[in-house]
Amino acid sequence: MDISDIAMLEAIVKHGSLSKASEVLYVSQPTLSKRLARLETVLATPLFHRSSSGLTPTAHTQFIIDNTQPLKTQIKNIQRHIELMNNLQAGELRLGVGPIVEQLYFPYTLLELTKDSSNKLDVSIRTGTDETLKTLLQDGEIDIAIGPFEEDSGSDEFVVTNIANQPLIIAVRYDHPFGIASREGRSISPEEMSSYPLIAPHIPKYMNERFLQLFNETPQRVMCDNYSVIKEVLKQSDDFTIGPGAVFSQEVINKELTFVAPPVSVQWHAACMTLAQNAELPFIHKVIDAFRQYPLPEVNS
Repeated sequence: MDISDIAMLEAIVKHGSLSKASEVLYVSQPTLSKRLARLETVLATPLFHRSSSGLTPTAHTQFIIDNTQPLKTQIKNIQRHIELMNNLQAGELRLGVGPIVEQLYFPYTLLELTKDSSNKLDVSIRTGTDETLKTLLQDGEIDIAIGPFEEDSGSDEFVVTNIANQPLIIAVRYDHPFGIASREGRSISPEEMSSYPLIAPHIPKYMNERFLQLFNETPQRVMCDNYSVIKEVLKQSDDFTIGPGAVFSQEVINKELTFVAPPVSVQWHAACMTLAQNAELPFIHKVIDAFRQYPLPEVNS
């Protein structure tokens, strides 16, 4: 059995007939029929139930398809690694970013990566939670993930390189009771934190335990990964949010929003995660350098 046999089985399962599968595989139907018969002989088992309505896979075929996905992903990653070894002077750069990274670093970092006009480089960007980005990286769908990862949150499969750290702050509209209390020099208690609605992005796993210590009980919560939407909600409601201060720098300057220190200190991390086999490629270091060159704005209350 080889990788082309797996592709053949998948095509037949998907289309339910040899004639349709032969079209998508660009081989003649007799050739495909012979290849299937050969494989059934090698494996000493029928791979499809044949009926007037078409072909349906046996349990053996479904087992093969279910268990060869890691092999296909590994082959895809090998092919991509070879492309990246060429410094990616042309082709596609596939970035995965967390919602806070997207808010803080684009378009600045994107301009830095594409400013060399001699490179014919297309850039695609996908936004997701830390767990989603990790899965996309494992599946070979993105080349590098930039999100809320800790340097020790990797494994032998990944390399995590820190970019920035900032403490999380509470952001509210300027005349919110939290803001008034802060300007009066009074800290916010976990009981007060629990009494107002929270609108915030998904919380990374490493942050969950510390995050829950902010409240005496979980407040009413809206999950939203778009900080532009979150900030508009804050300006018009008693909701509060939590995030790194740099996200709210312009709104704080304009006195549209203000921030206060949470009752428990929680640190936000931004880091690049890549497959270990790609970590030392010059292209990966170029991406990391582009993010590190942009300093996050400081916010003063």
